[in-house]
Amino acid sequence: MMSGADETTVNILTQYGERLGTAFQLADDVLDIASDSHESGKTPGTDLREGIPTLPVLRLRALAESSAGTAEDRALCELLAGDLTDDARHAEALAGLRAHPALEQARRDTVRYAEQARAMLVPLPECMAKAALEGLCDTVVHRAG
Repeated sequence: MMSGADETTVNILTQYGERLGTAFQLADDVLDIASDSHESGKTPGTDLREGIPTLPVLRLRALAESSAGTAEDRALCELLAGDLTDDARHAEALAGLRAHPALEQARRDTVRYAEQARAMLVPLPECMAKAALEGLCDTVVHRAG
């Protein structure tokens, strides 16, 4: 807008930014569970310990409440609903989520939003700025921290 871009370009970039921002947050949710503190610089499971419902946890809960949910899904949900300030319980919950298909589903959701962001750029002319924005989609999805 500040550069004087036309309304269509502003709309395209707004849509791109919203989708990329969502992908970034979802990637952060995945990193909270899947990351190693040495590679990401973050303490794994911080959101988990604080009871913040990240996408992998929400995916797990939805599955556990569905007819496809298993006793193991429900047990992991119960563990997550308990006190995760205890290091042993926290480690058990983190290990359970890392092994659960909900984490992979959250990764796929992250990629989907990044691909939607990339698709928003299609109408824009090919240039270095567009290539950089496209590359940012990959960076957000594959970041380590």
